[in-house]
Amino acid sequence: MDKVGDKGDLGDGFARADARERWTTCMRYALEGVIAIIALGAALASIPYWGGADFPVTSLVIYVAGMVFIAMPLCLYYESLLQSQRHPGAPHAPKALHAS
Repeated sequence: MDKVGDKGDLGDGFARADARERWTTCMRYALEGVIAIIALGAALASIPYWGGADFPVTSLVIYVAGMVFIAMPLCLYYESLLQSQRHPGAPHAPKALHAS
């Protein structure tokens, strides 16, 4: 059962690497979409203040909270995915530590 080509594996880890690249691409699009939604929500919240002299505090709160509590964790996760592709042996360690 553990033969090369069994269950879609090519023997050298190519199937898993391709799946990781697709997941990383999907996360990049999700991150871009989340940032766009947060920015759009903040812009929509500021519409009532466009004609006046008042500062749109609600818009600022939506933007900052969305970026800090939603987009930043997604960004950190995306960066960890990129690091794991760069160093497949040990996802978060620099190459100099792997040289023996």
